[in-house]
Amino acid sequence: MNAKVRQTIVAAFGIAVCICAQAQQSSDDLTIERLTWAGIKMVAGDTTVFIDAIGTDIWDGKAPDGLVPVEATTRRRYALITHAHNDHFDVETLKRVLGDTGYVVVHESEATYVASRGLQVIPAATYQPIRRGGFIFTAVPAADGFGAEQVSWIVSRGERKYIHAGDTLWHGKWDEIGAQYGPFDAAFLPINGARIDREPMPQTSGVMTPAQAIDAALLLRAASVVPIHYGGHSPPSYIEVPQPLENFRKLADRRTISVQYLLPGDFLKQ
Repeated sequence: MNAKVRQTIVAAFGIAVCICAQAQQSSDDLTIERLTWAGIKMVAGDTTVFIDAIGTDIWDGKAPDGLVPVEATTRRRYALITHAHNDHFDVETLKRVLGDTGYVVVHESEATYVASRGLQVIPAATYQPIRRGGFIFTAVPAADGFGAEQVSWIVSRGERKYIHAGDTLWHGKWDEIGAQYGPFDAAFLPINGARIDREPMPQTSGVMTPAQAIDAALLLRAASVVPIHYGGHSPPSYIEVPQPLENFRKLADRRTISVQYLLPGDFLKQ
């Protein structure tokens, strides 16, 4: 083997090692914090990603398990929203935390509305991957119980992959999403089976119940589940299923599902 060939092989090996190290780092430097209600915050490198982050006290001092500040210090900032209800889309908080350079990544069906509120928007079609700041965001189907357009978000970085399901209903796409995109390192799933006061008052919940969230987790092939979107019981205007977290816990134990019970401000164990 002559010196030139040897140098070429060594250089190629060095590049491969560098690429592998970068891929490993892109996963290992990721932190995920649960925020209030359905919100989460993901930080890696110079990028912060929020999903359904609420920093405004829409609960009049009674935010479930406390109101966590929505803050970012990184250069790149993105906010994903599953839909535009005020407990998932906080305009003033997003304006503050995104500043002049951050973007809201939103399904194309809601992009015009979000932009009309004075935010910079990246529209996303269903199943269209969007790459920003070392992350990949993909909108997948969801079903809203109260008539809004809604998606769930798959977020991946390096070898890690997560799904955030907003406050979706049970629907028939879980198996397809799990087969196409799973398994997931963690699934953030709503569990409170809420009904909202209207005339006539529905008996069918507009959000997944604990049992439905368990079924969804299994079909998604989630290694771990983080229950979100519970604790807002306020009859008669907003009625949750009785003891949603306790019921979810019992069902998860019965079906040997790994669960991380995170309070707002807690970080996902990875």
